[in-house]
Amino acid sequence: MIKSRWNKPAALLALMTAAMTVHAATSATAATPSATTAPAAQKLPDQVAAILPLCASCHGVDGISSVALYPNLAGQKPEYLAKQLRDFKAARRDDAVMRPMAEPLDDAAIEALSRHFGTMPGAH
Repeated sequence: MIKSRWNKPAALLALMTAAMTVHAATSATAATPSATTAPAAQKLPDQVAAILPLCASCHGVDGISSVALYPNLAGQKPEYLAKQLRDFKAARRDDAVMRPMAEPLDDAAIEALSRHFGTMPGAH
């Protein structure tokens, strides 16, 4: 029997923590316009718009993480971001937090997320 390196309890705990963080952040800022709202020229699919707050909980609302452990997404090449998400989804890249985040994404959502973050200005 092959033993999985994917720790389901740890991934579930990480996912629940991220969801609670997003809920607290969105509740506290409900009266202010969301920084994750895409420009009118870049309409995001509903599935993608719905998960942006979850991305922001680790990678920052503007794609610039305030935590050194999490990479900046803003300004990355869209092709690179798409490859990473596909690798997490297919378990070619092992990460207990990102794998469950990427698993429900279809190709259109992966491409839209990659373009969204890839077209943002990166950190200076």
